[in-house]
Amino acid sequence: MNHKTKAPIAVLQEPAARVPRRGGVRSALLGIGLSAACIGLLVRHVDLAQSLQNLTRLNGSVLLLPLAVFLMAIPLRALRWDLIFPAESRPGVSSCLRALGIGNMINFLLPWRAGDVARCVLVGRGASFLDVSRTLATLGVEKLLDGLALVGIALLTFATLSPPVWLVRLVWGAGLLFGGALVMLVVLRYRARPLIRVGSAALRRVGFASLGDRLQGPLASFVEGLTAVSSTVQMLRLLVLTTVVWGTEALLIWGLALAFGIEIPVQAAVVVSAVLGLGLMVPAAPGGLGTYELAGVAGLKLIGVEASSALALTLVIHAWVCITSIGLGLGLLALSGIRLGNRSRNGNRKHAASGDV
Repeated sequence: MNHKTKAPIAVLQEPAARVPRRGGVRSALLGIGLSAACIGLLVRHVDLAQSLQNLTRLNGSVLLLPLAVFLMAIPLRALRWDLIFPAESRPGVSSCLRALGIGNMINFLLPWRAGDVARCVLVGRGASFLDVSRTLATLGVEKLLDGLALVGIALLTFATLSPPVWLVRLVWGAGLLFGGALVMLVVLRYRARPLIRVGSAALRRVGFASLGDRLQGPLASFVEGLTAVSSTVQMLRLLVLTTVVWGTEALLIWGLALAFGIEIPVQAAVVVSAVLGLGLMVPAAPGGLGTYELAGVAGLKLIGVEASSALALTLVIHAWVCITSIGLGLGLLALSGIRLGNRSRNGNRKHAASGDV
């Protein structure tokens, strides 16, 4: 393999080895601080003793319904992710399911949604930096679809409800963020070559010509992963599938509320799932501890559930999602024979020997 193909190895591996641990510690502390702030807000406005007492109302036999919904929702998400890839480089639904399940488990064990990054390697197309770049783009499209769907659901329901000011601001802020991201991805998809040329020329002027040359391949691969945003028909199909995915999330919440002894309409569960989904997108402590509870209580209070019962039910939902996600992730790890601690090190040795990253 020629020198230009091997060059990115130094770019990727050497800086990674020099990344100080202090940065990771600070990020973790920042996430924990954000979660602690959310928990503090809850403590001020919710009767914790009453919430804990309400937990005794849980009916375990009804949990079979949300379990069935969970086992249906994960394959749907894997199918959608596979369809986001360019047709010629799709890893397959089974590979997406494995990476998605393990990545969700990592999100509950590490802060700042680290599992989403791990998915880029675990999906099976992460053998080289070009593959990782392409996969990262599909992950961005997936998050964009989720965000747009959740913002749309929230804004439609806010017209008939009285949400708190902070929640309205969160949704509008999320709408601006995801709308801007969509515009940026579309521009990048259609104007990639001129933008890459301009970036390379700028790097040459400041004395980093070799870095500009090395980045052209990964950037081109990233743009390739944005194929879906260049097709209106494909985006509409993905949006329909995204709606179905979040419909299953609403059914999950509806089933858990039923097991808890709270009967809510499915339409109300859709509102709660949208607010919870937006809350879980905020990077914080492992599993979204604190931010998840704050969003869950806000969403349930929005549909008329009393604050103490709302917190108790949110704790049930969070615990359920955590247990099922970690359980599925461990099962997929066992079936796949993957050992996370050795994967990247073994992969680096293997692909360095063959000339890949």
